[in-house]
Amino acid sequence: MTHESIAHGTTKFGELVLRRRPREDDAASSGVCELISNGVFLMDSEDASTERRLASASLARVPHPEIVVIGGLGLGFTLMEVSASPMPRAIHVVEIEGLLVDWASQGLLPHARSALQDPRVQVHIADLGTYVQSLTPGSVDLILIDVDNGPDFLVHESNASLYQSPFLETSRLTLRSGGLLTVWSSSRSVRLHDALTEVFGHCDEVAFNVTRAGRQFEYFLYFASHR
Repeated sequence: MTHESIAHGTTKFGELVLRRRPREDDAASSGVCELISNGVFLMDSEDASTERRLASASLARVPHPEIVVIGGLGLGFTLMEVSASPMPRAIHVVEIEGLLVDWASQGLLPHARSALQDPRVQVHIADLGTYVQSLTPGSVDLILIDVDNGPDFLVHESNASLYQSPFLETSRLTLRSGGLLTVWSSSRSVRLHDALTEVFGHCDEVAFNVTRAGRQFEYFLYFASHR
């Protein structure tokens, strides 16, 4: 399968590549975008239903989701879904790779550019753990995390702390009563489920089937609310 390089660059975190491959079931389409970090496949645009559900399912679980924090820009599908809702009055996108934000602003991530122009959206080039620690307790309604392929398939080893009790406890304190933390994972994670249950007292695990490159995959969302 032939891949076309759209953009690439090297940052302090390593090599970041945006490329396109043909869509097997529709040769006339513009193709499928793929995001690769240090040789690790992060995501593509073939089936972004779970990235969208990370937003839509979470928004549906919070009565008045006014302040939303999105950990990880990715290809922009989660942000696009959040910004499509009239409920949030402030949407904070935390992305550690400034180069990815530049590509989105240049229109290389078509699903992200228009959403980034929403006046409610603020982008923070920062580590998610550091950013959440800087927030005022009880100031956020919704935290959405999709910065890895899940806690068991890390893009950067330093991200391991995002799935452990100290950070999860910080996130819980940052949420208002009734607020929600949701984590996306490409595989079932008993460790994450247990950690969220320990910190929040409960955790809902929901599995979704997706199709990519003619293959079936099962992805997961983990929901934990601050009661």
